[in-house]
Amino acid sequence: MHTHWVKTCGRFYIILLLLSICAFNNLRAQNKSGSTGILISGYVLDREHNAIANALVIIKGSRHSTTTDAKGFYTIKCKSGQQTLQISLTGYKPTKKTIHFKNGYNELAPIYLEAHDDTKISEIIVEGKSAIKNVKESPFNVAVLDAKKFHNSPVELTDVLNCASGIKVRQNGGLGSRSSISLNGFSGRHVKIFIDGVPMDGMGSAFQLNNIPINLAERIEIYNGVVPIELGADALGGAINIIINKNSKSFADVSYSFGSFNTHKTNINLGHTTKSGFIVLLNAFQNYSDNSYPVYTQVRDFETSIISKDSVWTKAFHNNYHNETAVLKTGFVNKKWADQFLVGITIGKDYSDIQNANIMKIVYGEKSRKGTTVMPSLVYTKRNVFTPGFDVMLTGNYNRNYNQNTDTATREYNWYGHFIQKKTIGEGVNSMAEFYNNNANASLNLIYKLNEQHSFALNDNWSTYQRENADKNIIKDQFSLPKDNSSNYKNVVGVSYKYNYNKKWVSTIFGKHYIQSTTGMVNVGESESFPTYKEMTAKSDAFGYGIASTFLLNDFQYKISVEKALRMPSAIELMGDAVLERANASLRPEVSENVNLGISYQKDFAKNHAVYFDASGLYRNVTDFIQRQIVPRTGEASSVNHGQVQNIGVNFEGRYYYKRFFSAGGTVTYQSLINKEKYDKYGNAQLSQTYNDRMPNQPYFYANGEAEIRIPDLGAKANLFTVGYHLHYVHSFFLRWPSLGESGEKTSIDKTLSHDIIASYAMKSGRYNISVEGRNITDQRLYDNYSLQKPGRSFNVKLRYFIM
Repeated sequence: MHTHWVKTCGRFYIILLLLSICAFNNLRAQNKSGSTGILISGYVLDREHNAIANALVIIKGSRHSTTTDAKGFYTIKCKSGQQTLQISLTGYKPTKKTIHFKNGYNELAPIYLEAHDDTKISEIIVEGKSAIKNVKESPFNVAVLDAKKFHNSPVELTDVLNCASGIKVRQNGGLGSRSSISLNGFSGRHVKIFIDGVPMDGMGSAFQLNNIPINLAERIEIYNGVVPIELGADALGGAINIIINKNSKSFADVSYSFGSFNTHKTNINLGHTTKSGFIVLLNAFQNYSDNSYPVYTQVRDFETSIISKDSVWTKAFHNNYHNETAVLKTGFVNKKWADQFLVGITIGKDYSDIQNANIMKIVYGEKSRKGTTVMPSLVYTKRNVFTPGFDVMLTGNYNRNYNQNTDTATREYNWYGHFIQKKTIGEGVNSMAEFYNNNANASLNLIYKLNEQHSFALNDNWSTYQRENADKNIIKDQFSLPKDNSSNYKNVVGVSYKYNYNKKWVSTIFGKHYIQSTTGMVNVGESESFPTYKEMTAKSDAFGYGIASTFLLNDFQYKISVEKALRMPSAIELMGDAVLERANASLRPEVSENVNLGISYQKDFAKNHAVYFDASGLYRNVTDFIQRQIVPRTGEASSVNHGQVQNIGVNFEGRYYYKRFFSAGGTVTYQSLINKEKYDKYGNAQLSQTYNDRMPNQPYFYANGEAEIRIPDLGAKANLFTVGYHLHYVHSFFLRWPSLGESGEKTSIDKTLSHDIIASYAMKSGRYNISVEGRNITDQRLYDNYSLQKPGRSFNVKLRYFIM
């Protein structure tokens, strides 16, 4: 591992040295040519200090022009002396600014644009179009969801993701239950989740996708397929990057919601920035729920020890969940030495009753887990370091996460909450395990924009994970690991070159180098039900590469990308979680050949109407596919390398907008993940019975629909009433291998169709807000992972106060 690290550092510093030399030479060249041309830069913002993307910036009387990026930032060349900047964007009043520029580099104060009073398309539509425009120059197949649109509603972050094209959120139950993302036909850890570009893998259970409030996010970036090197990701299905709201203006955002199953959620976001650039940000949130929703399931009869063939209605009785988390960040913004310098700490804890294993027929009455998170972090960003066009971003965090899993009951429960005494200890595997997860992550991004056409980027992402016992007197039995300490190290280095031809044709070529070393326990026995563990160290060293390109023509955009991608096994897959996930340190990396195609169309017409359509196709050929399997005897899960898998899929999204009044749209996804491992795993050249079967427990056809009506000035000027409808459809999918259906066992999960209604009322320009949500209003039975039942009909109310 040390040798790999030295090699990686050597390559990294050589590239850094070359970039620094280029930057220095460019600076000298600009100093020599200062009399003929200078660079100016700045930000374009709205009156609420939000960044405005894709605003056109022109030097009057010249051919020089550019557009702002996602952060509202622009850089443009002009002659010295008095010049006039013209800034414009559809939906805003054009602005002019005349300034006398000196030789060298000039950084301007922010320029503010005001929205048109007579804008025909509503604010939400303008924001939606801006989100689309933010990525129009990107050759990656990426969509952006504006999270601010949902800040008034009681929906969760996972609900917003569930409405995006190609995404299906998999959830084991109610609030706080295990969540995973299905994207491009791949689920779970095939899809990487980031917070502000930092992987969430090691952030602890108190700060995860299943409990982060929607008000914490500003926007959500969804990468279908190829992931830019700036994220430092090893992913096959794609990646999701959640951008946290870091408003540089003082603000307060406080909300409280309550609802069915005794659910309560509180969120506090506070921020203050002084004139000197000193900033303090506080995000604190709390979630609690009994999760006592009705379930329709089979029940064990203790007198006969037989599980009934027919299902009955009962309800979850040992399913409480709560978490409390606070994120404090402080530092400086918009300084000469840093655009952003933030030092932070995340402190959180969570507790969860464990109601059932990964299958419904195994139910628990006393099993539980709890954890705490203490995570310091650092963020540093600076544009134009040493020379215009050279940007640096550095992030890092360290998390010491304490966990305790408790299973000491001498009882066996059924779904009625009844129990019988038994002689052995533990409902599953007897445990009072206490352990620490020590996670560290650091990422360095260097971007050098040579000019408007050429730019280079380097990313180095390093992470390490170590688990250690906190309880030396841990209870063990014949199934316990002989040694519970384990570790994992991973480093991903990526370089890329981007070519931009007149903002009509943009291409990126990139390469990545992956290193991973894992020490942990491996089951060397012949059975998953009765494992025999041995400590092993496995190392991986591989390269990936690809190209992505986009072309804009009139109102159409075309995209294509090709990639050889790798995904290194995650720490949980390699080392388990000491609850319901078993360790397998012998897992090999997944390797995939990927092709992505896309076309989109966006058009405003007849003044009051706008439409947007997007269609994409994908192909994946994966070897050493990592499959999650369930051990029937205990309900525990384990990860194994399956073999070869192919996926062909299509995604479609369509939206229509009318004035400020009405919008409607939806998404449709079809993705077929097929087993292409022709012979069985025992190497005897016998044709596999499951060859060409669909992979089990993978939804392959699903759709979402939505419609929204907005009524402005209802009751008083500056008030807004909104009512929305959401539809979710998931087609029936196989629970087990179709060719190995067992008699008397259910082999598929039935199709589901659910409906949600949300109404909100914003008063005083959004200062006071109230919203009501009815979820699954027809009370359909909804199932997911291995037929685990999710909540039925529920209602939620949210109260929010916001001031800036």
